[in-house]
Amino acid sequence: MFAACPDIPLVVLPADNLVRTSTRPSEPVARALDAAVAGLDRLHAELLNPLGAGAAVKAATDAAVELLDRLAAAAHVDPMDTAPLVPIVPNHTYFGVRTAPLSDAYLTSEVTTVLARTLTDLREARLDLNDQAAEVLAMARILQGLLPADGRPAEPAAPPAGAPYVPGTDELTRWIVTHHFYFVLNLAAADAVNRAVAAFRAADRDAALAAVEEAIVHVRGFTAAMLHSGDMSAACYGATVRPTMAAPACPVALTGRTQPEHKSFRKAMRHLIRVSAEPFAKLAATDPELAAARDALLEADLQDIEKHVVITAKLVGDDRSIVQGEDSESAIAVLRTMRHARAESYRELMRFGDNVTLVGG
Repeated sequence: MFAACPDIPLVVLPADNLVRTSTRPSEPVARALDAAVAGLDRLHAELLNPLGAGAAVKAATDAAVELLDRLAAAAHVDPMDTAPLVPIVPNHTYFGVRTAPLSDAYLTSEVTTVLARTLTDLREARLDLNDQAAEVLAMARILQGLLPADGRPAEPAAPPAGAPYVPGTDELTRWIVTHHFYFVLNLAAADAVNRAVAAFRAADRDAALAAVEEAIVHVRGFTAAMLHSGDMSAACYGATVRPTMAAPACPVALTGRTQPEHKSFRKAMRHLIRVSAEPFAKLAATDPELAAARDALLEADLQDIEKHVVITAKLVGDDRSIVQGEDSESAIAVLRTMRHARAESYRELMRFGDNVTLVGG
């Protein structure tokens, strides 16, 4: 066992990778969900207020934190016995994550807890207002997925025993807690893209547009969550966080490439560009709204890896990644190559496609 923060209770993600429910929660939880969504929407508006930030943002943030805390408490159920659950990859052991089939009530409990912890930390984070807004909007959309309008009523859950865990405020805890939110958003983005793929195949234009627009919110949200998780100095990252991801603290050097939640999103994106392979100009001539939405999703995906380059440059510098050998390129160079390959595959589908071309060395 090499969990980075063993004091944080394990987060159990759904085995089917869906972070939305099919049943309506009990009325107290439904009311708390509605209130939390409204509070997040108000905070999102204040963060993007053209008159600037200030006391209004702080008041809206405090109110949203309180509403999400109330929601997490209302939705909280007793944790399952996680001892029999085997981590899928070493990343799950490190971040304190497991997967299992979850009831809607349990999923709601886990997701609202993850969101509440992240928003509490965001209140103290030094994050760009636009990135804060992206996280907050993604939170609101995730919560809406837990409150299906046409879902059948759920069975009331038994009151939980004991108070929920409250995480600390140090940088390593921020790294773990915010990654939990990042994983949730990756699953939500993958689900939205998969629904877009199905809609494109069925020639259901309206469903495709709605799913792509939902995916954009989640991709921008998980990019912001990545930046949020790295809100620390390079010295702090090098001394406090990075050593926890390699020997001797961790027997297996970790890599994001093996993270199953992000892998599910990458797989969904590969499917999307295969089923929606019409060049931008051709699609825009017949359906400019759908062409613009697909373009925005691909742009968000490129910006995600570009910001990954930026945060790696800030925290790691020109060093190699943990999993690279002595003769390899720097972590930044590897990420840039990945970015260029992605841009090359998206070129014809975007309004302003990147003209970079990878050549053999």
